[in-house]
Amino acid sequence: MAPNYVLYSVPIYWALALWPHAYAMRIMKSANNNKFDNVNPRGSEASAKYQKAIPAAVYTRFERAEAAHKNALESAPLFIGAVLAGTVVGLPAGFLNAAIGSYLGLRIVYTALYINVTTRKYSFARTLTWAASTLLLFGIYIKAGNKTIAQN
Repeated sequence: MAPNYVLYSVPIYWALALWPHAYAMRIMKSANNNKFDNVNPRGSEASAKYQKAIPAAVYTRFERAEAAHKNALESAPLFIGAVLAGTVVGLPAGFLNAAIGSYLGLRIVYTALYINVTTRKYSFARTLTWAASTLLLFGIYIKAGNKTIAQN
């Protein structure tokens, strides 16, 4: 029987979710003489200042990195729930490790696409990657639900 490593994936996921924000802050600060409004960093006034102060291409990359960060945070409950559901009902560790590992890999690809893709034509690769990763989690929920039903 394979060891179940999926609980370790939660802090890994959290780090992956925070990375785009750290990257966004780094590129924004480097384009803005290391200036950053830490008093109200999410305020519209700060955003307007950054938009005027840094090149448009850098600002849109900053926005895409922030959007990737927010999407990861929005997806966290579904991910953590799938990890816990699969673990609690006792899905096979090999399956869970593979599914969660694949999910994390897809999230890395998704984040890279989100930050780097600048054309509509290739933006659909990001959408497909997101859909595939979400379907993986739904698969875990379905398997966990089926196992629960079979046990009753």
